[in-house]
Amino acid sequence: MECILKNQTLIVPEGTVRIGFRDICEIVHGNPVEEILLPQTLEVIEDGTFFDFTEIETINIPANVKEIGSRAFWGLDRVKELFLPGTVEMVKKHAFCNLKGRLVIACDPQNLPTGWDAEFAANVKKVCFTAQE
Repeated sequence: MECILKNQTLIVPEGTVRIGFRDICEIVHGNPVEEILLPQTLEVIEDGTFFDFTEIETINIPANVKEIGSRAFWGLDRVKELFLPGTVEMVKKHAFCNLKGRLVIACDPQNLPTGWDAEFAANVKKVCFTAQE
């Protein structure tokens, strides 16, 4: 997979189904990346993929994502809002831990998918739920 860096935006190409820290760490840590665009084909975001990438301001989680790994979005200081589709089947422990912005989850808070770890959003102060899309 070859990501494209355009200005301060990292574009992960369509056709990518799995992404991990090793796929993007050199690009993100060596450049002032503020936005990451993930493809609609993406299904798995591995453990620690965006761990502590404090410069990122904007990132999307595509509707086709089925699994989000542990600490995948840990410590994103500048992201103001992150939308989590309720169609994600598995969200591992601390996936969004210490997210500074608001985590918007598209599902009923009483009926979280069974594959979501109880501590997926530990230390996230602003969690809200919305109707599933």
